[in-house]
Amino acid sequence: MKKVAVLISGNIRLYEKNLDFLKKIFDEIEITIISSVWDHQENIEKFKNLYQIKKLNKIKEKNWSDELEKVTYVTGEENRSYKIENIFHMWFSIIENIKFLKNISEKEETNFDYVCRFRSDIFEINQSNFFKKELTKLKEKEILFPCNNHYRGLNDMFFITKYETFLNFENMFNYIDNFLDQKRVFNPEYLLYCFVKNNDLKIKLAHNFAIELFGLKTKSHDNNNLKPRKKAFILFRDRINLKIAKYTIRFLNKRNKLKYLLK
Repeated sequence: MKKVAVLISGNIRLYEKNLDFLKKIFDEIEITIISSVWDHQENIEKFKNLYQIKKLNKIKEKNWSDELEKVTYVTGEENRSYKIENIFHMWFSIIENIKFLKNISEKEETNFDYVCRFRSDIFEINQSNFFKKELTKLKEKEILFPCNNHYRGLNDMFFITKYETFLNFENMFNYIDNFLDQKRVFNPEYLLYCFVKNNDLKIKLAHNFAIELFGLKTKSHDNNNLKPRKKAFILFRDRINLKIAKYTIRFLNKRNKLKYLLK
């Protein structure tokens, strides 16, 4: 049986609702939940007990003032659908989780076949049998994503790779430093897309496997009038890459649909 390390990091939100989703997509697959979460959260023990997590690490949030100063350009959604500092928080917690994963793997001599990035507040809106089929075919340097919510790049809420491939993400902050030195537009999905392409990793989409955030449709739109805190501007290089990302996702989804229809 294949072994999957499921990494849940940072904030733990609405986790009671998606436990069934987690069990469903990894049915008949051995999973170990490995979690590095912010230490100030009051619901940690409840989360740990509900998910039966044996490997949990409490981490402290960092101050990103110096890094925020390096951000020159953002997309127009900044301060509405995403905040700059949350990109740093997210990747810091993921990287801490990777370090925790490596430590567990080495100490316990556990060999994981796959590693999954999993947000605690997502749910599946389509059938997951396509996800399982794609997972069994996954190769080194391939990353399997849902088919939706890629926005300006790649969906950073859920993805899965082979163990060694996932370790590439430990170098994300080195990449971010270089990314910001070049005054690239700072957007979470676009950053992930650029990192994947820069590391020669391959994008795979699971046909008809779509996810969504709990409460997304019921959120208040009061923040729609908020302006970005940095200059909303996209350099020509990034404009081209954003279009390539958009049409890459569109092409991969259409190819998957065609494959399914021809079976």
